[in-house]
Amino acid sequence: MYEDKTYLNLLAEVRAKITDDIQTGEGSLVYNALSALAFEFEKMYIQMSFILNQPYADTADREYLIRLGKERKITPKAATYAELKGEFNMDIPIGSRFSLDMLNYAVIERLEAGVYRMRCEVAGTLANNRFGPLIPIDYINGLTKAELTELLLPGEEEETDKSLRERILTKLQKPSTGGNRYDYYNWALEVSGVGSAKVFPLAGGPGTVKVVIADSNRSAAGADLVNLVAAHIEGVRPIGASVSVVSAREKEINVYAGIKLKNGLNLGAAQNLFKEALTEYLQENAFDVTYISLAKVGNLLLNTAGVEDFTGLLINGVAENQELQDEEIAVPSTITLEVI
Repeated sequence: MYEDKTYLNLLAEVRAKITDDIQTGEGSLVYNALSALAFEFEKMYIQMSFILNQPYADTADREYLIRLGKERKITPKAATYAELKGEFNMDIPIGSRFSLDMLNYAVIERLEAGVYRMRCEVAGTLANNRFGPLIPIDYINGLTKAELTELLLPGEEEETDKSLRERILTKLQKPSTGGNRYDYYNWALEVSGVGSAKVFPLAGGPGTVKVVIADSNRSAAGADLVNLVAAHIEGVRPIGASVSVVSAREKEINVYAGIKLKNGLNLGAAQNLFKEALTEYLQENAFDVTYISLAKVGNLLLNTAGVEDFTGLLINGVAENQELQDEEIAVPSTITLEVI
């Protein structure tokens, strides 16, 4: 609103109000006084712009965004701890601690003989892709094998401003009440690790609801995350509804095209930039589109830095849109670009 209220514009504005018989050139006493005044005015307009942005969810800074969320019972999701499968040659005590790549893990649950649920002691995503031999922190007699083999529940960083803003705007734009479809949508998104959801009322007949979820990367959700969402919804849903929670099914999107490069960019860089753009497009539109548009993918490719033109664009081997089923979510897979 006040973008034009800059120091130079304000200085010119106040100088124009001075009569011609008074010296206002640079270095004069009047100029110095007006310069200081314009500087203070600019600061005032900056502060006014800041204040005007804070009452609205789409422009508020984090501090005020959190306040807006609290008014609607929405708080930022805290960082969570990754849980992984640990395999051992023997049963070990619950609470035993191990280390791998500077991260420590504690045994929290026995799954079966020699197999345990391990929780990383550092919150966030650091442990999500770290597997391999574990080193016991405390001596365990007879232990010859200790290994992290599988991610059970991804760790999450503290919720970003973008994600929190989307949840608040969704609550405003999709009012939930009395156990309607928006209630189930918002309840699913309240669980850390859920990035998107789709609700099917009457999925199995009267009194039934199906909730399909994707993880924070808009990929298929693991069994533990599905169970967490189901438990959360079970604790808040109205009596009488029969609710099922399932993971989205992934549909891989493979892209091939011949491209003409502009000078100064190599093929590898162009391919990485395009994959980033495609990933962002697929994630932002998860559950919101019924097909992946060939034209949209072509537009993303053409707008990739360094790409001058392309030919022979194929998605999953054909030059056609890719239809998505109700419970499917598109995920990027093989991206193959060749220089023409």
